[in-house]
Amino acid sequence: MNNNNTEIEISPHLLSKHPFLLSPLSSLPTTHYPTYTDFGVGAYIFTTKPQLQQNISNPTSKPLLLLLHRSPTDSYPLHWESTGGGADPSLDDTLLSALCRETAEETGLRVTKVVDLVAVDEWRKALPGGQGEKKVIKWGFLVEVEETNSVKLNPEEHCAFRWADEDEVRAAVTGSATDGEGRMKFIGDQGRNLLRAFEVYREWYTPSEDTC
Repeated sequence: MNNNNTEIEISPHLLSKHPFLLSPLSSLPTTHYPTYTDFGVGAYIFTTKPQLQQNISNPTSKPLLLLLHRSPTDSYPLHWESTGGGADPSLDDTLLSALCRETAEETGLRVTKVVDLVAVDEWRKALPGGQGEKKVIKWGFLVEVEETNSVKLNPEEHCAFRWADEDEVRAAVTGSATDGEGRMKFIGDQGRNLLRAFEVYREWYTPSEDTC
């Protein structure tokens, strides 16, 4: 499948450090990452729109991160996560194509810019029947999207979404949030990746004192 990503901007420093973003996906196991069998991508999507904040009566301009609630019938049921998934050589020409496709499929949002790398995760997963194992590497990127007002979920994968602020995420990660149905659960160390996303966001979008 030839995904059209010609209108998507990539930060120059990101492309210089990670040119494999635009390399043919089929070439990654042989040219860049020969020890891995599978590749994944993730997108960290932010907004500062007051109408999307949880506390409508007291809106602020603090950044909110889009989180998706995993389906109760999927693996890791009812855990919260950012957008992401596996790159598919039958669908994606490049990792950039995979990033845009996964974002569109899970949220209905169109990526317009890939800003920076937030996190890299690696893990192994045993194949059924003792047929060896998969070794996966996944890159998570801070991205910008065309519009944040029109999130449309794929019900087979996610049952809800929310725009969470950093305090909410940190409380869930550190365990200081109140136990019960309202507490967010994350898979493995993904909660800390979410906190790292807030840090990277501030590096890019918080004005320095020199520009104030």
